[in-house]
Amino acid sequence: MNGKRYGQPSPSAREGRRAAAREAEKHGSKSTPAVALRPSVGYQHAEAFCLMWYACECGHRERIWNSRDGVTPLGFVCPSCKEPKLRHVNWALDQYAPDHVPAIGQRVWINLTRDRAMEIASRTVDQVAKGKVPVGTDLQRIADAVFNEGMAPDLVVYGYVEAS
Repeated sequence: MNGKRYGQPSPSAREGRRAAAREAEKHGSKSTPAVALRPSVGYQHAEAFCLMWYACECGHRERIWNSRDGVTPLGFVCPSCKEPKLRHVNWALDQYAPDHVPAIGQRVWINLTRDRAMEIASRTVDQVAKGKVPVGTDLQRIADAVFNEGMAPDLVVYGYVEAS
């Protein structure tokens, strides 16, 4: 990386924003932060349909698109170092992009499906219970908790198709 602590905005970007704000103030217009540019009407969450930066201490950075009006995790496992240290950073740089078309291979937040919730519940039970599968209703109850009435996010790779 560039020697700066991960997730920290570069001083030149801050200086540029401040200079632009001073210039706008001189000409009588008020500058608005990026967050204010997002339409709040009709959406429940500030990160709805935003491109968001995630960064890890190992140096990995990526921009993930939230394709839904729902919350996203603040952090999760980094694909580079396999540690749970990938964090949503530089929130002011979140960009509202409802018409964004992800590039092949870009990761995207989508709504979790019931089938995927059952898959996650089964995998979790296998890891925790070491193969002792609970009674069907218990597994369904766990899957329902993971599914969270359709509000839970799932991270997918755009353009990826599972081989059959």
